[in-house]
Order: sequence, then structure tokens, then C-alpha cells
Amino acid sequence: MDESDLGSPIMRLDKTRTLLIKEKIKNPSITLKELSKRMLSEYGIKISHSRIADILREMKSNGVMREVVIPNENYFIFAFIEFSSKNENFKDWIKTYEFLKKSPNVILILLVDGNRRWKVLGAFRSFREVTRWLHEFAEKNGKELDTLDLSIVYKIHKFSFPHQLVSQDWD
Repeated sequence: MDESDLGSPIMRLDKTRTLLIKEKIKNPSITLKELSKRMLSEYGIKISHSRIADILREMKSNGVMREVVIPNENYFIFAFIEFSSKNENFKDWIKTYEFLKKSPNVILILLVDGNRRWKVLGAFRSFREVTRWLHEFAEKNGKELDTLDLSIVYKIHKFSFPHQLVSQDWD
């Protein structure tokens, strides 16, 4: 971890902490007792479940990891919205950006290259809610928008964070 990187967590991740994160990513609902057993059986690290609780609490309070509840995606309608902004109204873009950031329905905002640079993934409880949200978005931000496309996501095939992304290197 580069000490000069301002985005780096203050806490240094040792082997035990990194492996705990890896196991929590693989199974977010694992109990502390099961985690203690897994650390011993998989990695040969003997650690009590109460010590694991302390480490997890410490990592959460230091911003190393977050506890996120991921609801079953089958209870929601996901809308994928793509749009581009009008260059002549770019000075007003912050209003649109703030609208997206504050919307409880928006779960992901992406900026990519190409014509429709902005990609937004929203979660809604009904098709009517999607329509209302899109109407409000266009009504409040229409002068900043150039194109606007909506796609409904009918099936999510993968919705996870792969534990393989957690580095095994602990210099």
C-alpha cells in the first residue's frame, strides 16, 4: 500500500485482516464462530470469534470495509438509463449530477466513453415507479440532456464482488 496515496485506508492490512475480508466477501452472512473455524482450517490461523469481531469492528470504523445489505434482486425492477449531456448547458450539469447522487433509486452511476457517456442503474419497486422517476428526471434536468435511453433489466445473472480481487500479497 502506497503511503502517499490519499485514497488509501489509514489501517495497514496484514495477512489476517486480508483473509477475513476475503472470507466475508465469499460469504457475507458467515457467523463469527464459523469464520474462526474457517480461518483455522483454511489458513492455519487460530483466532477467537471475539477477536474476529473486534477486528471487523475496527476495520469498519476505519473505513476499510462496509457492511452492506444486498436485498434479493428478484424483488426489484432494475432500470438501466443511458444519456448524454448537452455541451452548451454543461455549466448546469452539477444540478443533474446532484439529482442522481441524491436519488434513493440510483444504485450506480458510471461515466464511460462514447456517445451516451452517462450510465445509471436504478432499482425500483414497480414499472410505474420507473416511469415516474424518469419523468421527474427529464422534467428537472431536460435542458442538460441530449439523449436519453431506458432499458429494463429482466434478469441479473451475476451480482457479487469476487473474492479473488482481494490480494494475497502482504509484503
